Amino acid sequence: MKRILLYPSITNLQDPAGDTYLRFLRKMIFSMSLVRDDIYWYCLVPRYRDEYEDKTRLMKKMLRFANTKHIEIVTPAPPASKGNVDYQELKKVRWQDYAIDSVFLNLPQQATDLQTYLADHSNLNPSFFGFTHFQDYPNVMQCPSLFRMNMVGILDMDVCYINTQSQKDQAIEQAGRTFNVNVIRKLNKIIKVFPTPVLPVKTEDASIFDHDPLRIVVFNHRPDQEKSFPMFCAAIEELWMKRKDFRVWVPFYAKRRVPFEWMITDIPKETKQEYYYGLGRCCVGVSPKQTGGNWTVSTADGLLSGLPYILYDDQAYKQLNPGADIYKNRRQLNKLISFYLDNSEYRNKKVKEGLSYVHDNFMFEEITRDISGQIDFQYQSQKKIISATARQLAALIKTEKSITQRSLLKKLDWDSSIKFNGYRRYILDDKQITEKYGTWRSIYIKV
Repeated sequence: MKRILLYPSITNLQDPAGDTYLRFLRKMIFSMSLVRDDIYWYCLVPRYRDEYEDKTRLMKKMLRFANTKHIEIVTPAPPASKGNVDYQELKKVRWQDYAIDSVFLNLPQQATDLQTYLADHSNLNPSFFGFTHFQDYPNVMQCPSLFRMNMVGILDMDVCYINTQSQKDQAIEQAGRTFNVNVIRKLNKIIKVFPTPVLPVKTEDASIFDHDPLRIVVFNHRPDQEKSFPMFCAAIEELWMKRKDFRVWVPFYAKRRVPFEWMITDIPKETKQEYYYGLGRCCVGVSPKQTGGNWTVSTADGLLSGLPYILYDDQAYKQLNPGADIYKNRRQLNKLISFYLDNSEYRNKKVKEGLSYVHDNFMFEEITRDISGQIDFQYQSQKKIISATARQLAALIKTEKSITQRSLLKKLDWDSSIKFNGYRRYILDDKQITEKYGTWRSIYIKV
């Protein structure tokens, strides 16, 4: 398991469901579950007093997943919460129970504070990365001292994602008025632009789609890796015998193979932008029975592009679009495809339903995989400690058969000056040791 501490800093306390960063975290956790199941998230949820007391419950509801544990810490209401982290509150957390590989946050100046706290008061030395959106913090860009604190915080991070190139350019240009050229080079390397913007995530943006699409059905996965492709072709052949007023686009159909009569092959797809645009111009997509590949990711990409889907009756699809039309056999599939081709009003209604749900819950595959790759890179970059103590820890786990991280630290009587992350790398690289799957508490077991 890769274990990540999330530090949500809320800016829209009146409406947590509309807060930019909370919505981003929800989408990141949900989307990541489509591509991997080996990540556990620890979420430091702000707990407010007085009139804002119910907001904590709403935030926990937004970030409630099977692989997430909430850790409540008392936090002052904004704008006071945007300042330094509260060491006294953090001291109430039993950090010996947590194996934290990385910390993800969105206020860079808090990276320095958290790094200092964990170094002084825990056995943890995780890497730091995050996502910041300066448009939600105009005071940061306007106040030289606040901006300087944010840039210093970014220097303590491995990667700081930002939404667009223009936002990065503005930040780098402003930083050039304060820092020397070596610092600017480092900032330029750390700040990374998402391959596709994840913001804004306003409700009205989720309703923008092509109301007059081309009469094209989409199968957007790799046919050579999909055992369901022949079944899909058989269904289309049956439909083609009845009507020839449509075409089928298979974006990843091998060029060396002769296309079927009903295929269209000249839609541009060389770049992600062209691919997403092509999906959005088509009429309807088909997600077949999952016999290979990862159709949930392909379907999410299509839905985000404004393409409605007819889904095979499979539980895995229902988390993507609970209101989608489903089928169980070729006859039902062809009936639904014909209905979508002939009823543009109904088709557009399903697009709007799908877009609204998926915009609230998912990100494009390339963004998700970029963050996923960063998580793996940061874990692998953690220096592995190879020593007699490391071998002693591994031997202890094999003897005990199952032991928590807290118990390991207690048996060796370690204080906060000894950091565990490098030993964790050594332990988990041992082929006879693994970490118990799906539990919030880190438990090492002998295989």
